Amino acid sequence: MKNSTHWRIAAFTAVAALSVGLAGCASGGDSSSRPENEIHLLVFNDAAAEAEIALAERFNETSDVKVIVDTSPETESVAYINGVRQSLGTAESPDIFMSWGAAQIQDFVDSGALLSLNGFIEETPALRDSFSAAVFDQEVIDGEAYGIPVRGTQPVFLFNNKDVLAQNGLEPAATWDELLDQVDTLTAAGVIPIGLAGASQWPTLMWFEYVYAQTVGNDVVADALAGDTEVWASDGSREALEMLRELIDSGAFGTTFDSVDYDNSPALLRTGKSAYELMGTWNYAVQAGADEAFAEDGLGYTSFPAFGDLEPGQLAGNVSNYYNVVADTRYPDTVKAFLEQLYSPEFIESQLALGNLPTTVDVGDFIADSDGTESSKAFLQFTNDAVQAAPSFQLSWDQAVPTASKQGMLDAMSGFFNGSLDADQFIAAMQALEY
Repeated sequence: MKNSTHWRIAAFTAVAALSVGLAGCASGGDSSSRPENEIHLLVFNDAAAEAEIALAERFNETSDVKVIVDTSPETESVAYINGVRQSLGTAESPDIFMSWGAAQIQDFVDSGALLSLNGFIEETPALRDSFSAAVFDQEVIDGEAYGIPVRGTQPVFLFNNKDVLAQNGLEPAATWDELLDQVDTLTAAGVIPIGLAGASQWPTLMWFEYVYAQTVGNDVVADALAGDTEVWASDGSREALEMLRELIDSGAFGTTFDSVDYDNSPALLRTGKSAYELMGTWNYAVQAGADEAFAEDGLGYTSFPAFGDLEPGQLAGNVSNYYNVVADTRYPDTVKAFLEQLYSPEFIESQLALGNLPTTVDVGDFIADSDGTESSKAFLQFTNDAVQAAPSFQLSWDQAVPTASKQGMLDAMSGFFNGSLDADQFIAAMQALEY
């Protein structure tokens, strides 16, 4: 297994170096050219792959056709998907790979490179019904299901340093006005009110996602991300930009946020140099890995501060990852049997042990008995409650647009935050993107 894995990584990397475009990924590829008695799973190059590797090892104990795990050389989602794109239709293509939402696989679907999973689901409805419908439907395209949820859901929450707030006589801000009112107090105490890794750009996106969720609504935002560019010039959009500008100009993010990257921003919160940070649920594991005592006793978290007339509790973030299947897989029955393990108790438990919150409908039954500290289990339960109660859950904007538009979107948001773009220029930049 080890030799096969290393060989395919080398071949995969070579294929990924080709020019961008779908290389021979039209439907109807010759499955006989694919490896015999094995299917290949391309896992992402991160710690969370541990549970997926263990799942494959368990599966192989009883399967004649083996799951060979290949680890991508890439550590960034766009590079990973581009590598898959270059390999499709070749003998080096994985049978199963991971994606982050429909926008990333749309061109695969259009070219016939992916297998519709509707047939699998007709035979085994649990492949669909075991998961939250809102999550599963993210990769249903024109009535055809192309992805099965894997890993955990990662909504974005407002994290806080409990001690910093307490030392300044403050409670976690529950409303937008409360957050604005706390800025002067925290600044006077020498604390950055809200830490922001502006140099990394994507953390800035989260502020747009939540303010737009309450001024425009996630359903209308989804229309904008699907190509209704008039949304960006709407009254709700301009209201969102006015609110963000007021927060920025108040000094809420300090004066150096544009030079702070994500490698350093969690430490600002942990060491008390900032009071808040808007970040995805992975932030809990990041903080615990650096200082377990802080995660246990000093790290607080809340939903985004409420405001406006729309129902509170809207969520944004990484809804889930998905396993996708290439159309020319040689062993579809084995692929189906492996996908059925994604909602098994063993896999759910292994995900929880890593701090991931699976999107199965029964995950709440596993949290109390999962491995981990009482604090980590409390955070998982908080996350699950928020997801289950959310009126809507918007996929991160940069995952909902074509890959070619991602950098332009991030540049526009960074430009608005640092003042190089005004509202009209931001709107024009968003309208100019390809959707």
